[in-house]
Amino acid sequence: MIDICHVKETSPSHVPLCNRYQALAVEGHSSEDMDDSQATPEVAPRPKRPMPWVMTSPTKKKRRVIVVGDSLLKGTEGLICRADPPLREVCCLPRARVKDIARKLPSLVQPSDYYPLLLLHVGGNEAETRTTKAIKRDFRLLGQSLKDSGAQVIFSSLLPVEGSNGGRNRRTQSINAWLRGWCQCHNFGFFDNGTAYTAPGLMNPDGIHLSQRGKRIFAQELAGLIDRALS
Repeated sequence: MIDICHVKETSPSHVPLCNRYQALAVEGHSSEDMDDSQATPEVAPRPKRPMPWVMTSPTKKKRRVIVVGDSLLKGTEGLICRADPPLREVCCLPRARVKDIARKLPSLVQPSDYYPLLLLHVGGNEAETRTTKAIKRDFRLLGQSLKDSGAQVIFSSLLPVEGSNGGRNRRTQSINAWLRGWCQCHNFGFFDNGTAYTAPGLMNPDGIHLSQRGKRIFAQELAGLIDRALS
């Protein structure tokens, strides 16, 4: 399930002039171009004409895409960046925690970036050893730093692990449920990876890291998400 909050760029369309702006003269000269001898004391009413229209610019600026997160992103660069290599970047931070992403972001987003798209996948490394309360607190702090970034932000849900690690999976489910609601409240996007990656063959024998096949599917899912967010 995908919940994406995004703003589409304006496509070429006809837009009526708002009446809080002064309408431009459609034909002839404006009154400022005439001297006093040309002015007449009264002007006969003219027939009503249709409201003037303007055409919006067809120019569409390209947006930068930054995917940042933990070691699960390693090996996803090719599929994610293939569509537009100069404007797409994957930043993989092995063993990264949520607070590490908050520290890294200022060096990734440039002031000149036009409405960049930030896709964040982090938190899984912490579900084993930290409480959900602590992880949620770090997500809140990260969200505060993103509020004024001028970026479109999407959080990718934590992946469950394969096998009998029930405690970690319960924490993962709890964090994901909270993360979805928190993202909706703060106008961030949320991408639900679901439990598909616990299927046979998608995890390495350790039950935590993705296999090559799982990595390829994961990269394809993120690339598709980016394409939809930019459309």
